[in-house]
Amino acid sequence: MKARAALGLALAWAAACQSVSPVEVRVQLPGVAALPAGSFDEIVVADFREAAPVPGLAVGRGLGDFLAAEIGRAFRKPVARCGPADEAPARPRERAIVLSGEVALVGEVRKALDKGRAPLDGPFKAAGRALVEQLRWTMTVDLVARSAADGTVLFRRVFRDERDYLDLEKPAEFAFAELSDRLRARLLPLLLGAPTWESRALLRR
Repeated sequence: MKARAALGLALAWAAACQSVSPVEVRVQLPGVAALPAGSFDEIVVADFREAAPVPGLAVGRGLGDFLAAEIGRAFRKPVARCGPADEAPARPRERAIVLSGEVALVGEVRKALDKGRAPLDGPFKAAGRALVEQLRWTMTVDLVARSAADGTVLFRRVFRDERDYLDLEKPAEFAFAELSDRLRARLLPLLLGAPTWESRALLRR
């Protein structure tokens, strides 16, 4: 009887200590904004200066239009649009901020390794056959938020992102749209403190 009881206790202890694979869950975390919550009631988006003009594409004005539209969807208070930053705002606004800055969209043809065509290990060196040309577009945005009342710089941040295309004739508009969308995803939580979703591993016993 004692042996049977000891065996039962051992099996119960082993079952209790048996590891169970973790469960992945999604949790919403509060965003951390660059400016105190409730410190402004209006956002004015100005045209961005173009550090590297792209023929046929008004990058500075296009970025201002895009950000004004996207911020307007997330911000429940007024969002205005204006031309160059030195013209904004037309009248003093005590609790408004002006978003402006400089943008550069630059395209460059680069050689990259095509892993699908890379040679297997062998006695012959044929690495050159696995090189392909790609068109890389890089967008750099030096964004500044100023007080509309007195022009004080409230915060400044540089965003940089890039996108590669195998099609060397890919128009700049495609890269601009994709890179602007990535900028929106990084800027809105910073500006508005929007919550973010992250993955966590939930351990079970």
